[in-house]
Amino acid sequence: MPKPFYLTTPIYYVNDRPHIGHVYTTVLADAIARFHRQMGEPVRFLTGTDEHGQKVEKAAAARGIAPKALADEVVANYTDLWARMGMTHDRFIRTTDADHRETVQRWFKKLLDSGDIYKATYKGLYSVSDEAFVTETQAKELQAQGLAHQLIELEEETYFFRLSKYEKPLLDFYATHPDFVQPDFRFNEVKRFVEGGLQDLSISRTTINWGIPVPGDEKHVVYVWFDALLNYLTGAKDEKGGDAWSPDLQIVGKDILRFHAVYWPAFLMAMGLELPKAILAHGWWLMGNDKMSKSKGNIVRPDTLLKYGNDALRYYFLRDMQVGHDRDFAFEGFIDRLNADLANGLGNLASRSISMIQRYRNGAFPGASKMDESDAAVDAQGRALLPAFVAQANAHNFNAALDGLWVFLRGLDGYIVQAEPWKLAKDEANAAKLDTVLAILYRALRVASAALASVMPDMAQQLWESLGLPGKVADQRLDQLAWDAPAPGPVADPKPLFARIDKEKDMSELESANAAPAPSAPSLDVPEIRETVDADTFFKVDLRVGKILEAERVPKSDKLIKMKVDLGLEQRTIVGGLGKAYEPDELLQRSVVVVANLAPRKLMGIESHGMLLAASDAGSKPYLIAPPADALPGFIVK
Repeated sequence: MPKPFYLTTPIYYVNDRPHIGHVYTTVLADAIARFHRQMGEPVRFLTGTDEHGQKVEKAAAARGIAPKALADEVVANYTDLWARMGMTHDRFIRTTDADHRETVQRWFKKLLDSGDIYKATYKGLYSVSDEAFVTETQAKELQAQGLAHQLIELEEETYFFRLSKYEKPLLDFYATHPDFVQPDFRFNEVKRFVEGGLQDLSISRTTINWGIPVPGDEKHVVYVWFDALLNYLTGAKDEKGGDAWSPDLQIVGKDILRFHAVYWPAFLMAMGLELPKAILAHGWWLMGNDKMSKSKGNIVRPDTLLKYGNDALRYYFLRDMQVGHDRDFAFEGFIDRLNADLANGLGNLASRSISMIQRYRNGAFPGASKMDESDAAVDAQGRALLPAFVAQANAHNFNAALDGLWVFLRGLDGYIVQAEPWKLAKDEANAAKLDTVLAILYRALRVASAALASVMPDMAQQLWESLGLPGKVADQRLDQLAWDAPAPGPVADPKPLFARIDKEKDMSELESANAAPAPSAPSLDVPEIRETVDADTFFKVDLRVGKILEAERVPKSDKLIKMKVDLGLEQRTIVGGLGKAYEPDELLQRSVVVVANLAPRKLMGIESHGMLLAASDAGSKPYLIAPPADALPGFIVK
């Protein structure tokens, strides 16, 4: 039996109910899985949850329950939602599963025996907010950002993975596998990070109990990524003993790409296992051009949108998100897309076409014996439709695949207006022309139904049946479906595929249901006010308006962003710890306040000449201070 096409989503952390970001990732994976089945391939589709770690342990303790009980509670939200949405995964894996525990302990011991894992004592600074050890360079960065209060001295025995050993093998692999990370610009970020140098990775903790014990040394638990990433190994096997390894496609969000494209392949190299063929990193769904988060109250829950149906939600996600890029979500755009493409578009076209076949040909499929120039042009476009859709879907680009399909479907409305079948039906002399028009419309709907089975499975099946076609549309082989295949039976009564949404009414309801709660007072768990300085000392600080012209992440740092800032009189390179709150492209052309006479200093080997002013909450998140829009670079801030 051939190896299945092995597809994975990330495993979702059990710290909250699923939001539309989780749903998008899983819908994308499900559509890809369905597509490959329609191409005649066996598929192994894995999703699940990441359940260990300090945050779960603390949250459970705060509620007075066991960590497993908390995980069970949150996991039910995922399994119930995926069942309601008809997801077709073969396994929902949990890192608390017994076979996963066995996988992690077995490979930990093998790499310990081979020397790729070793035990040592770490002594140094620990970032409380990041739950991670920091290097001397990283500590200086935090101090420069005024975040030194987040650091504590810590000495802890830990097991390390020799990540530094795999720096060159990783770069060599990247060079020979140019499609390993998609899209290209995300791959470039990964390569720059590794080129900056790798340090060995701490993969155990003695300060927490909720995790998989290190075999033979159970005061340690295996920490985070060595545990979580190995779920893909555990889940590759099925209950019959089959093994789908290695993954053909692993879908992740851009925020966890580094772990999947650096740590994960390094682990596999150490294990002597084949690496995944491709990692697809998608962007975020934003709200008001800002990342969704509980603290901001701007999370959209899937049930808010599922009132319009599972297929409508799937279509919107796959049609509107260009994989790899961020996309702003707006209820108005959601409704407009569904009304234009589904109600007024495909739904109206299907209803008109099937009704005309019933009215003019008693429901029987007409032949296409005679074509004029306009018929031939549309027929040629129709014959190219499915191969084009398949090519884009094979590249995981459903946005382009659906765009191409809808361009053709919209064109059919013009074709109907031009052909005027209602007039052709009045004269028997035009019977052959009418047959051709109706045949082209029927064939287009048949191809559309088969293509859309991976995107809108229920709606596609309903259209398939309305065309009088037997069986399941999901069973149709896309590589074998002929444009001009005969129709086996009469069309059925057309059923409405999608009801038009009352935009004004529903917008009000959606916005009310998703209104952010009133903001709570911010926590003042911040450092004490510093010692008093006199006015002369303060006035020595030269504050200027600046504009950010360029921005990019600094390799090997989660927080640092390197920027070129226009100060009016000159341009400066400034490195700032903004990376966990802002993406580089969010900073472009942004006006900021700069400490212009600060002495240059090196951060991660880059000379930074200046500092941006930002507020900071209790969690050390920076909030850039912005001057008015009409303040020009170089203006003095007093």
